[in-house]
Amino acid sequence: MDTKMTMRDYIYATPDQVTANLDRAEELVKPLVELYCRSNYRNIVIAASGSSYTAAQCARIYLARTLKTDIKIITPYTFAHYDCDLLREDDFMFIISQSGASTNGIEVLKRLKENGHETIALTGNVESDFKEYCDHILDWGCGHESVGYVTLGVVTLVSYLMLFAAYAAREKGYGDQTAYCMDQIRKAMKNHKEVCAATERFVKTNYKTLSSMDRVYVCGCGSNYGTALEGALKIGETVKVLAVAYELDEVLHGPALQLAPDYTLFVIDNNDGTSGHAASLYHALRCVSDKVFILSNDPGVDDSHALRISDPCEEPFSCLHNLPFFELIAHMISSDLGTIDNHPLYYEMNKMLDFRTENFRKKVSAKEE
Repeated sequence: MDTKMTMRDYIYATPDQVTANLDRAEELVKPLVELYCRSNYRNIVIAASGSSYTAAQCARIYLARTLKTDIKIITPYTFAHYDCDLLREDDFMFIISQSGASTNGIEVLKRLKENGHETIALTGNVESDFKEYCDHILDWGCGHESVGYVTLGVVTLVSYLMLFAAYAAREKGYGDQTAYCMDQIRKAMKNHKEVCAATERFVKTNYKTLSSMDRVYVCGCGSNYGTALEGALKIGETVKVLAVAYELDEVLHGPALQLAPDYTLFVIDNNDGTSGHAASLYHALRCVSDKVFILSNDPGVDDSHALRISDPCEEPFSCLHNLPFFELIAHMISSDLGTIDNHPLYYEMNKMLDFRTENFRKKVSAKEE
């Protein structure tokens, strides 16, 4: 793809890429399925940073339920320095990095090698620096995304992990959910387009509030806890305001104490057994701030503060069509405010302590990322 592609371009390109991946789903996930199914692993351990971490959180519930196992998602630096020695032989472990050039990821791969563990990586670039340190480097099917604030990579990764779980479960004899999984992902991509169009209107309706965000909370649970994490990450990265994600109920246990009328808050309704609590949280938060919004079809919420989806996916697939709501808000507001570029002193910090490899920086500068 052209390096002049924008964040919006990649958001709108996502359904076509995911659909293309569905058309070759079994082939795409086969390498990871084969690695997982060759033994009776006890747990799955995933190391990931940034948007790869949030994508893994989106897929976690489906992975755990479908594969009937515990899923541990951990940041690479913590894994390398604290948890690597706790990894057991019957733990299936892999690392995720879209660039394949994260220094913390390479540190994980080196530590695994030192401890005699096999090294497996999922990436968007199989020719990246990770290749030197991996026994198995696998492509999850996102293609090249030239914008550093990744969006296409997030949704393609979530769908890949879900497809991996469905095909691995079939191979393990846990039942065949492949058709159901693919149907839900296809439906999510149809909804993705609907959400994009609705978000464009939503931003225009609530432009004064969204263009003056200062402190932001994003609240979700289940797969949409991952959506909340990614929403907060994207708003913070691009709009350059403090944005934090909380679980739908955990926000009440301390974080809500600092709330004031100048806070902007987003609540995500999963359209499942947690929906009543999501609606209650929305109404309660509006006692403090008028700047509260919700992704929900609840009729008790006024339309101007809600993003409606005509036929939402079943949980845990709803994250796939909720993600673009936050991605587009981040892109549209940061573009209008001119906040995409970082503070000049950030680049001085980056020179002192970079999170990318030297090889990567020879091709992509910190200002280009």
